[in-house]
Parts: sequence; structure tokens; C-alpha cells
Amino acid sequence: MKRLALAALTLTLCGCHLFRSRPKPPVAPPEVAASIQFPTWSKDSSTTVEGPQLRALRIAMEDFLPPGESPPKDADAMTRCLFTLATYDAWLVRGDKMTFVHFTPKEDERCGLKPEVMDPGASYAISDEGVILKRD
Repeated sequence: MKRLALAALTLTLCGCHLFRSRPKPPVAPPEVAASIQFPTWSKDSSTTVEGPQLRALRIAMEDFLPPGESPPKDADAMTRCLFTLATYDAWLVRGDKMTFVHFTPKEDERCGLKPEVMDPGASYAISDEGVILKRD
């Protein structure tokens, strides 16, 4: 019984680390953090993304460019560019119990490449419950 409990505890403690789907983001050193001053938060000077929209954006992002997925080793510059999340802008529109998300590439501005892609991006309809209702 003790062995079983020890094994279960070990798997529980190690499992969280071993099965993490994505790495933690990098954190700046303390001296950089010390030089940052947050703005005064106000609704007028910020953009608010409400909970359902934030959830929809996360779901669409993870479906569109899954965490950990990378371009093939022999990929050309355009493919490498299009595999980079920072290449895209995201547009969000609130619907009835859903959020529409559209990703549009900015390969010319962000990668210095001539736009050649016929596909203008990707669009999603995501329910407030977190279900992809449609993707295009």
C-alpha cells in the first residue's frame, strides 16, 4: 500500500512538469523589471478584451498555430514567416454568444517579404463555451 501511495505521489508531483503542453514564457531579469513602470489603468486609455473574447482568441491561436509546432527544417523564408505568431494581426468581433476571430498575415511588414499568399488568413467562430463552431 505504501508503494502504491508513493508511486501515486511521485506521478502527481512529476506529472505536472512532464506533461506541460508548452513552456513557461521567459521572464526578464530583476534589473529590467525594476526599470518598468506600469501606466495608470483606465478604460479610456486601454483596450478591453472581455473574458469570452480572450478565451476565443486563445482557442483560435492554439488551433491556428499549435504550441510547439514549427516549420520544416528546409522551409523557405515565407513558410518560416507564416509559422510565426507575431506575423499576424487578430481581429475580434463579438457575436451572439460567440466571438469571431480573424488572423491576417502581415508578411510584408513583419518579415520584409512580398505578399504572395493567396489565402488572406484564417477565420473562426468560437462559442462562449469554448467550442470552435466554424473555421474558414
